[in-house]
Amino acid sequence: MKWKTIVDFFWKIAKSNSSAEEIAWGAAIGTFISVFPTFGLGMLLVIVLSRLLKFNLTIALAASIISNPFTSPFFMLLNYKVGSLFFDSPIVFDVDNWKDNLKDTGLAIFIGSLIVSGSLAVIAYFFSKFMVLKFRNKKEL
Repeated sequence: MKWKTIVDFFWKIAKSNSSAEEIAWGAAIGTFISVFPTFGLGMLLVIVLSRLLKFNLTIALAASIISNPFTSPFFMLLNYKVGSLFFDSPIVFDVDNWKDNLKDTGLAIFIGSLIVSGSLAVIAYFFSKFMVLKFRNKKEL
């Protein structure tokens, strides 16, 4: 995919009828679900949540594809490393043995996932809101 295509997509979102708040919530929810280990159910979760909460579904679906077969191992390892700061885990957790040790490392991964996903969602929220407002203010001038 070309960079210009991605930029054009986000500018179309910014020009949409959605409020900056709805776009920001969409980016945050999509990012959270993408980084949290949903094991392929991210897009489905975004669609279900869109029925319950008011946010921009398009940007949420786009953000939910951040995690993919190439990035998932990185996020899983990062989630474990962050979570293990709160637990004394003697297990060496790496890409090769994560499935074998999931029972023993699950809580650390879960806590780390909440922290990493939450942090990235907050960043996505404020960054996307800032960018949408900046773009819209620029268009008004």
